Parts: sequence; structure tokens; C-alpha cells
Amino acid sequence: AEGLKLPDSIGGGLNLNKLTSAEGLKLPDSIGGGLNLNSLTSAEGLKLPDSIGGGLNLNKLTSAEGLKLPDSIGGGLYLSSLTSAEGLKLPDSIGGGLYLSSLTSAEGLKLPDSIGGGLNLYNLNSDEKQKLRESYPRLASKIN
Repeated sequence: AEGLKLPDSIGGGLNLNKLTSAEGLKLPDSIGGGLNLNSLTSAEGLKLPDSIGGGLNLNKLTSAEGLKLPDSIGGGLYLSSLTSAEGLKLPDSIGGGLYLSSLTSAEGLKLPDSIGGGLNLYNLNSDEKQKLRESYPRLASKIN
């Protein structure tokens, strides 16, 4: 991303799916659509906008260390490679689904107030999923 100059605001989506490092990346303050950062494996140097109107794809991120997610995401949040919720602070509101399919433990996981779509926790065992259903009754039907 060195030398890349993006506008302060983008009304639609931004696809940087081949970007492997956030070093030197200055994202717009506002993104009306989705943001695809599918190839990032580390959040080091990543500063996300406070709000994203569409989905946020961070599918290859393997650690939440240093990750500050937006307060609000209008679409889905894709964090499918995280194996631990350690250090993960999810947005207050996610308009679409939440994809945490590689989590092996729910320890430290605090779910958002609102999730518009499903909650993908495929790698958690049934006991951990049941504990989450009991802790978050308003989200119980979304947990799979």
C-alpha cells in the first residue's frame, strides 16, 4: 500500500483483497459499501473507519491482536481464520452475519448487541455453543 492515496470518503465498496500488509495504508474515514481486506493475516498498522456501510472481510486474519473494529458494520463481518477470541472487541452492531468459524474456544468472546444475520461458530463444541445461547438469549437462534 506504500504510496497509495485513497480519498477521505468512498460512497461504495473498497476491494483490497490482494493486500497482504496494512503497513502504510491510510483507509478512508468513511466507506459506504463493503471493505475487502481478505488477504491480511495481521492487523498490525491497520486503522479501520469508525463505520462501514457494507460488510468487512478479514477472513485470513489469524489474530485479533491490535485490531480495532468499527463501532458499526452494515453488512457481515468475516473473521473466519481467528482461532481465539483473545483481544477481540466486536462492534456493537453488525447488520449481516458474523463468521467466526475457526474459533476453538468461546473464552473471552463478548457478542454484539445486534447481529442481523447468522452467527457461524462451526468449530465450537456443542457445550460451548449452549453456554453462549444461555448467555445471549436474544442471539440463541442465530448460533450455529
